[in-house]
Amino acid sequence: MALLIVLLALGLVQIWGSGGPVQRDGWFVHWQQFIYRRTLMRDRQGVGFGLLVLGPALLVALLLALAESALGGLGVLLVSVPALLYSFGRGNFNEAMSGYLRGWYQGDMVAARAAAKPLLKPEDAIEASLADPQALHLLVVRAAAYRAFERIFAVLFWFLLLGIPGAVLYRLSQLAAETLAHCEREGPSTPAIAANRDLAVRWLWLIEWLPVRVVGFTLAIVGNFAGCYRVWREHLTCRESRTEEIMERYLEGALGGIDSSECSAGAMVSEGQRLCGAELEAMQGVLSRALLMWLTIMALYVLFGS
Repeated sequence: MALLIVLLALGLVQIWGSGGPVQRDGWFVHWQQFIYRRTLMRDRQGVGFGLLVLGPALLVALLLALAESALGGLGVLLVSVPALLYSFGRGNFNEAMSGYLRGWYQGDMVAARAAAKPLLKPEDAIEASLADPQALHLLVVRAAAYRAFERIFAVLFWFLLLGIPGAVLYRLSQLAAETLAHCEREGPSTPAIAANRDLAVRWLWLIEWLPVRVVGFTLAIVGNFAGCYRVWREHLTCRESRTEEIMERYLEGALGGIDSSECSAGAMVSEGQRLCGAELEAMQGVLSRALLMWLTIMALYVLFGS
């Protein structure tokens, strides 16, 4: 059943380019405001944050149990596929990457920056607007590596470990960190907002710690094993590096040496443009192979493990 749920959800992502119409987060903003308007929750950040992310995840678990008892396997599918789609990352990753590469190859940095904006965090988007082409490319590489991880791999990891509630819990943790950062950045910052934002960031780092290392080992298998495995061992017990930095290092190791001849733009662009473009194209290829490996392992488990 888990494999069928994943395949259906990924198939819809391929059709829509994202989670489509189920990814509506306005309710979460209202839920967050409801939680943090309560004096008790403002004074006890751990309790408020726990209700913020655990409450909806537990509600999904209850809904899943009711659907299964009423409709059996069909009920599980009717709840699980939309919930998994909701848990996947926001925006159209492939469209953003294609738009960035198109602008990059054409030398149109304005178009490249605009296309890359959905991949970047707000603070990185500000830096990207002022960066030279090489600095912009480095920002996009790191952002794309993390977006690929948080959009699909982290969600699938927690889905396989804890089921649909685990996938929803991860997405709500992402949303909590983003919305609290937005509140701190756009409105008057208060000690309560800062404390809740720090808590959300620490929690997100914690629940990404294990899946990012699983993804790193996968990248070593489907990419340059020696280079990626060395980086993987160096960061295996790291407690300081951010997930973005680790994913970037893993992909650098998995890609090994990049040859500009691998660039799809041909000889119409400069050597530097071809080399940077080839890096992103190779990154997309190794990430696709890693996802295919996860799906293959799931299929083999279904066939021979049960």
